[in-house]
Amino acid sequence: MRLSALHHTTVGELGEAGILDLLSASYQGLTSGDGVIGPGDDAAVIPAPGGHFVIATDAMNEGHHFLRTWPSGITDNGYSTGWKLAAQNLSDMNAMGAVTSSVSVSLAMPTTTPAAWVFHFGRGIANACRWLGASQTVISGGDLTRAETIATAITATANLIGQPVLRKAAEDVAGFHLIHTGNAGMSHAGYVVASQGTHNQLRRDELQALRLFLRPRPPLDQGPKVAGVVSAMMDVSDSILTDADRLAAANNLHAHIDPAWVARTAAHLQPLADRYDADASQWVLTGGEDYGLLAILNPEHDLPAGWEIIGQLTSQPQERPATTGWDHF
Repeated sequence: MRLSALHHTTVGELGEAGILDLLSASYQGLTSGDGVIGPGDDAAVIPAPGGHFVIATDAMNEGHHFLRTWPSGITDNGYSTGWKLAAQNLSDMNAMGAVTSSVSVSLAMPTTTPAAWVFHFGRGIANACRWLGASQTVISGGDLTRAETIATAITATANLIGQPVLRKAAEDVAGFHLIHTGNAGMSHAGYVVASQGTHNQLRRDELQALRLFLRPRPPLDQGPKVAGVVSAMMDVSDSILTDADRLAAANNLHAHIDPAWVARTAAHLQPLADRYDADASQWVLTGGEDYGLLAILNPEHDLPAGWEIIGQLTSQPQERPATTGWDHF
């Protein structure tokens, strides 16, 4: 079926077999590999040559995690939803120092969902894996079901060479550096643009922020690279502030975020924030879904390339305004 025809076809008209064929086409061949048994059987088989098997699941629900049409008039044909769903799972594996090997996709939706939305959703997953640097990832299968609104989830697996990087360090890390790599604040800036912007009048910096919100760029080359250097690590999904506190709490410590780092990082966002009567420093501290990495580094070690020191871990809490990041409930 031609892509143009999909815009006039619903998933109810296709049926389960037709939807599966559509998704298989959208995945662009990322369903096979050496030793892989992918879609078609009751379960997939994915090799784990490193000897350690890592697994994680993330879900996204329409109206809570994504919209097909944003208040600004910006629309998502399914591609960005698929991209972000893949990116957040790839980011979880990155934070463990692991390399993603497969993703299994579950999709629940109304029968009136346009078939084109499903095709672009699958294409977004496939292209996120390819373009973010996880082209070795196999799309191993998943599940389909009917629902009142669109709800989707990915279960990802990964191979781990050596030991995982956990949130809890194996040593006393009081006084160690808190370091970060990623695009702090950009995703929240994009969320503000999607929610409040004017679709046909977006400036260059607004478009850049919007892209990083709808199609985040987790630094997948960094997790495995620093696995043997940092003492602990996690990804930034709910905000710098929330996730730094989580990383510190796992080590019975407190995170002190450097105000000078916040000011430097916020400075390039403030002109955009001014148009929305916002404080860019709050975007940096409390904005979620950047999918960068936070890690704990011994001061005796060199700072890895591409990372910044953003604070320190101490035994005393930091005095700060009562601000928080994303909370799923």
